[in-house]
Amino acid sequence: MSVGAEADCRFSLDLNPAVREMRDWVHGFARDVIRPAAPEWDEREETPRPILEQAAKIGLYSLDFFAQQWLEPSGLGIPVAWEELFWGDAGIALSIVGTGLAAVAVSGNGTHEQIAEWLPPMFGDADDVRLGAFCVSEPDAGSDVAAIRTRAVYREATDEWVLNGTKSWVTNGGIANVHVVVASVDPALGSRGQATFIVPPGTPGLTQGQKFRKHGIRASHTAEVVLDDVRVPGRCLVGGKERLDDMNAAVDAARLLTWRAAWMARQRKPFDHAEGSMCKLVAGETAVRVTEQAIQILGGYGYTRDYPVERWHRDAKIFTIFEGTSEIQRMIIGRAATGLDVR
Repeated sequence: MSVGAEADCRFSLDLNPAVREMRDWVHGFARDVIRPAAPEWDEREETPRPILEQAAKIGLYSLDFFAQQWLEPSGLGIPVAWEELFWGDAGIALSIVGTGLAAVAVSGNGTHEQIAEWLPPMFGDADDVRLGAFCVSEPDAGSDVAAIRTRAVYREATDEWVLNGTKSWVTNGGIANVHVVVASVDPALGSRGQATFIVPPGTPGLTQGQKFRKHGIRASHTAEVVLDDVRVPGRCLVGGKERLDDMNAAVDAARLLTWRAAWMARQRKPFDHAEGSMCKLVAGETAVRVTEQAIQILGGYGYTRDYPVERWHRDAKIFTIFEGTSEIQRMIIGRAATGLDVR
């Protein structure tokens, strides 16, 4: 390895020139625009649309800016930008970055078509500023994602989902152009039976409920979102119906392989085709894959310890390692299939 390559791999928290330039630019906006306006909007307890419009005009409130910072190579783009915005004022900053929650929920698990169709309308442009809202928490389901009661029922005849329930503590709730809603498809499965839906602008049945009057961050709009027979097209299921179906099918396949191996073992039937290794391999790999997809479905919330899916993902990994790694199981299956000493 060359000296230059070693230097590129070293851990460093020194901001690169691009991030420093962005930091100074955002700091200037926070100093000159956000801070002077903060007292007024704190008192008004309203979304500061004139500030959002100014941010949009210079490209600060835009899908392009958010995407550039999320993909910034050092990983420091977002935290540096957010630090400067919140230095200006926490409430106004949350109004600027709140749409990002909905955007991440779609970009992290949506299809390419959904990302292209729905992310731009969450931000709009300098002449038509728009907002997105991510709806997860409920009056009786805050940190306990498994307690979500909002239901989503699929109507095959019309290829649409019908959503009913109430979401609470939603940033931009009710005033957003695009709402992204987590709902239960199969309550018996708890959080494993949940999915995320895009509610397009102007969809009948979605209304703003109680607006919360908060101790702080008062320039950020926080409210309930009421869903009363909200009908959205089938294509608005984030990730597509096939991916939730694929997860269910994978779990069922792993279960059947495991039950077959258990039955064969009890009946003292030989594992001529490495049936034991098959169930170990498929079940372990499936556990890792579907729990990772569950995290993606919840977006940024799935990565926090407020919800159990991140723990399930951490716990799942060991099943591809102990009692014979996945690589060992593949080797055993290969030997059984070919009769060769596969290594």
